[in-house]
Amino acid sequence: MRKYIIAFGILFLLSQTSFAQTKKRFQLEVFANADSILNIEYGEAINYKNVSQKLMLDFYSPAIKDTLAKRPLMIFIHGGGFQSNTRSGGFGNFICNSLAKRGYTVATIDYRLGINAPKSNQDYFEALYRAVQDGKAAVRYFKRYADKYGVDTSQIFIMGSSAGAKTAMHIAYLDQSEVPTYIDTKKMGLLEGTSGNQGYSSKVAGVVNCWGAMVNYQWINKNDAPLFCISGTADKTVPYDSSYDYHGFKYGSTVLYDRMLQVGIPTGLRLFYNAGHTLDNNKLKQDSALQDLSAWLFTQLKINRPEKPEIFKWEEDIKKLEALDAIEKPNKNALLFVGSSYVRLWEGLNKDIAPYQTINRGFGGSKLNEVAYYIERLVYPHTFRGIVLYVGNDIVGTKQDKTPLQDLELVKYITKKIRVKFPTTPIFWNQISPSEKRWAVWNKISEANQMIKQFCESNEQVYYIESAAPFLGADGKPITSLFRDDKLHYNEKGYVIWGSILKKSLDKVYDK
Repeated sequence: MRKYIIAFGILFLLSQTSFAQTKKRFQLEVFANADSILNIEYGEAINYKNVSQKLMLDFYSPAIKDTLAKRPLMIFIHGGGFQSNTRSGGFGNFICNSLAKRGYTVATIDYRLGINAPKSNQDYFEALYRAVQDGKAAVRYFKRYADKYGVDTSQIFIMGSSAGAKTAMHIAYLDQSEVPTYIDTKKMGLLEGTSGNQGYSSKVAGVVNCWGAMVNYQWINKNDAPLFCISGTADKTVPYDSSYDYHGFKYGSTVLYDRMLQVGIPTGLRLFYNAGHTLDNNKLKQDSALQDLSAWLFTQLKINRPEKPEIFKWEEDIKKLEALDAIEKPNKNALLFVGSSYVRLWEGLNKDIAPYQTINRGFGGSKLNEVAYYIERLVYPHTFRGIVLYVGNDIVGTKQDKTPLQDLELVKYITKKIRVKFPTTPIFWNQISPSEKRWAVWNKISEANQMIKQFCESNEQVYYIESAAPFLGADGKPITSLFRDDKLHYNEKGYVIWGSILKKSLDKVYDK
């Protein structure tokens, strides 16, 4: 009997461990350790000294018997200015072990190093070109031997640090037709290269850029792989923006983030203010970066992302709003309302905030990145005295939720885009409303609200409208009588209250 009890106890513990790993896998470090296989040859190629070089990688995976047969893979590419370092560097080891403990498979690769004299911008690009060829060979290697390593070939991601990040992004975004004409392809070969594992695709599912930059941001185009960017704003080696260039690599994280939003590709940005290159090798900062990239990466996994990009599903709705632009001729002193379904469903908008005149350009269920993608078409055709924005669908309690910090970066981007054409027009950001349907994530929503509030308070002519309190009862929870049956949107009474709050805020700005 005692043997049966022990056996049952072991089975119970194993089942509980398996459940915990399934529930939080990819989000947290659910495995105690990571296993590794070192010194795997993935290819061979001629280096800049015209000598054949074996290309090596190390492979990491969860340490115990893994019940998941096909797992996402992250390929890490080290930095070093295309001249130094190896696959076993400190930051790479940190990334590999942490992601493996989260349930990913991870590889860290070496690639051909070296730059020809006189180390001109062209020489640096040739070094990048060789690195890209090798990185593509590593991607192909895991597609070729996916069964051996338990890799899901549709979920191969790539990332890098500094020069490795430059390599990762050009693997994903540089096409053969975009290669500069000064590259001698007869000598160096085509972009796919011949480093190994020919006959397999080198396409990746997403990219993480740690303090890298691109030669040309316009090489990123619609339907390319998603990108998450991390940089320090005091980086004097590689630009986080476009204020200088590093041997021809001019376009850093903020420019790339903007480009992704403009072409409608999932993206994210984490800036570390006053931090330098590699985040000053500060372990706390690098750990914080890991938490952010891991949270974003989780949203890009096949189990979480939609089959088709959701951002383009609103195209017909936007065209209908553009048709209204051609018909309606609102007063130039009207207020432009832009946002998601809270705005779209506000049928009594004109009445509820009278005497202010309004233009309603709400659409969806939209999210902040979708408003960002369509913002020029929604806003630029109009003349108005102020713009009022409400978007509340980014933190809703699903696996696709953005972090509060990602909400903030999108608010900053939308504000910046409005400011391009309307440099002094008042902009009003509304507090995201509490609701019974999304009450489970109200704390996270409140965190986003606080960040947005602080941003508004630090910028001229950008205002934050606090409106949550009247919708919360004495118990601190949403007052159900102010919401529709869907437990999310305001009913007519709720809109009247919201309108009253808005009018008071508008009156303060317009001195009424």
